[in-house]
Amino acid sequence: MRYNTPMSNLKLITFDLDNTLWPVDEVIRHAEKTCSDWIAEHHPDASAALSAERVRAVRTALLKEKPQYLDNLTALRQDAMNRAFMEHGFGEAEARRIALDAFKVFHAARNQVRFFPGARAVLEQLADSYMLGALTNGNADLKMIGIDDLFAFHHSAETIGKRKPAPDMFAAALQDARVGPGQALHIGDHPLEDVHAAREHGMHAIWANLVDMDWPVELAQPSHHIHNLQEIPDLIPLFDE
Repeated sequence: MRYNTPMSNLKLITFDLDNTLWPVDEVIRHAEKTCSDWIAEHHPDASAALSAERVRAVRTALLKEKPQYLDNLTALRQDAMNRAFMEHGFGEAEARRIALDAFKVFHAARNQVRFFPGARAVLEQLADSYMLGALTNGNADLKMIGIDDLFAFHHSAETIGKRKPAPDMFAAALQDARVGPGQALHIGDHPLEDVHAAREHGMHAIWANLVDMDWPVELAQPSHHIHNLQEIPDLIPLFDE
């Protein structure tokens, strides 16, 4: 990892991932279909247990039983498949084995992302002058995606144990970078989990509204927002003052 510390106040830039660097809904739909197709081919007797409606119902039930699953989406998806298989008549060991194998297929497809325009170029430009970090509630794998070389660290709800907007992930980022919150900028798509949470932690924030969301009326308007990632470099000087 190479970066030159700028002679300025801003030292660290952290990014959310899903719907910030790439649109995620299409990725998840494709990954779920890839997973379903794999199950149908390799375990046709199990495919009936994993209709989209059935898995959603099982996921909903699991979340009611254990809301902490939101802090570990990998475990939630694996356990939902496992329970769906068991409810369909599979033994515990076989259900778990198929669920883990199916998740590997899902996860590989989940990391086949299509970046928003200019994403990689902007990251490369910023990485030359600032430390970059990734903060996500999801389970994207930067190495599988091919951009891990641009980030000094990657924290997720799974690795930290708490999802944004809890402060834990932001605190870990500041500790890793050894900077104060006023020296850090967070860029993300979610009004509460990214922008508001970063501001509450004392960090600068940019709302990356690349999927045309409405800003919640109950939150203070963002000071800075973009509709294209290529706008970021022009905003950076505002945080270096």
